Amino acid sequence: MARVARRMQMATVLAGDGRFDADQHALETALRGRSARKVRAHLRRMEPVVLLAPRWSDVPGFLEELSLDLAVGEPAVGCRTVSFRTLKGRTVGEAWQFTLHVFGQLGRRGWRHRQPTTVADRRGFRWSMEQLLETAHREAPHRVALLAHGAEHLPVEVMEDLAACWSDYRERHPEGRRCTVLLAGSVDAPWLSLLGSRRVELDDYGEAEAAAAIVGAAGPLPIATLAETARFTGGIPRLVRAVGEAARRGGVPDSPEALLLAAGPVADEMRGAVDIVSAHDHLADRLHMLEPGEPLPEVEEVDHPLRMAGLVRRVRVPGGPAVVLRAPAIRTLLGG
Repeated sequence: MARVARRMQMATVLAGDGRFDADQHALETALRGRSARKVRAHLRRMEPVVLLAPRWSDVPGFLEELSLDLAVGEPAVGCRTVSFRTLKGRTVGEAWQFTLHVFGQLGRRGWRHRQPTTVADRRGFRWSMEQLLETAHREAPHRVALLAHGAEHLPVEVMEDLAACWSDYRERHPEGRRCTVLLAGSVDAPWLSLLGSRRVELDDYGEAEAAAAIVGAAGPLPIATLAETARFTGGIPRLVRAVGEAARRGGVPDSPEALLLAAGPVADEMRGAVDIVSAHDHLADRLHMLEPGEPLPEVEEVDHPLRMAGLVRRVRVPGGPAVVLRAPAIRTLLGG
């Protein structure tokens, strides 16, 4: 959904009971929109971005919306969105070829066939990548950005060479760059880095955004039902989308268990994650401590694996870092 349409829809959803200023409330709860604003600002300044996203964040959908916003805003940036997920389990040579292919599409209309660039070693890869960046810098009719998700599947040596090529490109063009890159990966990929990159953690939907997304998929719903359903999802984007699609097909299920059943594969993935961490006593104990829904001070040794599993998230509270169960849906999976 385009940014303007999304904001209009949020205002419509939230104005129902008249007890608060809908625009102000939407601004305060538009957590994913806040992440998008940060990323847009960096990319428009031609600053590379490393986007760290927890499981079930629907990063491809986020990047598609981002590319549309960048194309129609000022200054305009032409984007190419790709996935490196296909490189999982591939050889370094295949990763070189694929990476050169996607960078060769920058600034071009449509996906154009290009003669494959064959490289035999890291030196050849770096030389070819530098040529592609220079070509895009000189020939693209406007400023361009590559938006790539699944970047944690890039072999480490390819990432190192890409970072070196990017550093050289910055040095060659201190007067201003016309190319930039966004690398989106798992929150467990701190090694993703480019010189001058800005690190942004992708937030889940706020409650208002989740409600708007459900309405966008299912159509108008009673305010109380909509609010309860949005709260149940915790704003986890893939769960929000699954619940919205289920509501469109047959209405909103009337119990938490039925909602999870209707959510289909994403609920199965979440259940699998809960089952895996429940096999470890210290992680299971921590999850049950978080069941009431109140934030607890972060304990890195137990909360880090739970964040990697997508089951808890960090929150801002007075007194230091804290974590909270990511969604009431997870409490239901725990049997709470």
